[in-house]
Amino acid sequence: MMEEQSFAYEKTEDGIRILRCYGVSSKVEVPSELDGLPVTELSAYAFAKEAEEEAEHASGLPCVCGLALEELSLPETLRRLGRYVFYNCTRFRKLSFYSNIAFMGAGGFIGCENLTHLLLHQKEGKSCLREILQDLKQSVAVDCYREGVLECRLVYPEFFEEAVENTPARIINTQTHGMGIQYRNTFQDTRIVFSEYDKLFETGKYNIDLTSIIEMTAARLMHPFKLEDSAKEQYGLWLGHHWVEAAEYFLEQEKTKELRWMAESFAETREEVEMLLQAANARKDARELSGLMDILHRRFPGKRKKFTL
Repeated sequence: MMEEQSFAYEKTEDGIRILRCYGVSSKVEVPSELDGLPVTELSAYAFAKEAEEEAEHASGLPCVCGLALEELSLPETLRRLGRYVFYNCTRFRKLSFYSNIAFMGAGGFIGCENLTHLLLHQKEGKSCLREILQDLKQSVAVDCYREGVLECRLVYPEFFEEAVENTPARIINTQTHGMGIQYRNTFQDTRIVFSEYDKLFETGKYNIDLTSIIEMTAARLMHPFKLEDSAKEQYGLWLGHHWVEAAEYFLEQEKTKELRWMAESFAETREEVEMLLQAANARKDARELSGLMDILHRRFPGKRKKFTL
């Protein structure tokens, strides 16, 4: 059963422009149609804490804006995002959208530092992904879907900008730090160039934080879309040397698929799988314990060691 939600909106030449959303859930799904017309636009400040002018509504539900927004799903019909549409939505963490958004107003993602997961539904033609990524300076994981099927997962590391004053000339220059901006530039005509993305790993493995590298290598190896053999070898070698740290991270983050994949692909001995079992047991994680025990008994049949919660 869907949580109750309501929208304030207005009609435009192209369809419906959403002004505000109201509901009791922090997870919002924007419909593709209202009043028999396609929903094509989110207005300026639509989900910001304060709008330029509050819309009239009679739903009796609270406004889902500012701190109240955590997850948002946009329809395929949507073409425009207004300026400052998500301004200071500091708890906003997951966005699902289609690649055919054609216009994004200025400052749309200012203050969205916790938006770290994008679900991109790819359509033919130009993609808005790069434009969105340029606005998000934090580390971001992007799940790319085509016709409902997960095609690949890419991790874009963080970057930050620093304003530096050229004192004699009284000019402020912006300097960019971190490899995240280089990863965000691996596009050609709005399309991802996977070979360029993967080439950056040779330098990135020394200059990107451990968490992002773990996420990146596992993502590319688990979903090897357009992954060349040389890049696959580089990712595999790195993860092979750091598989313990990676497995501990996935256990801590409760990433079941990734942890079990690590146990299947990188644990080479019974003792290594048992080490993961001991870690799961110490965390009182019954689900992970059961899954890892199944892998252990299948890969290394024989003497069974008991693990009890």
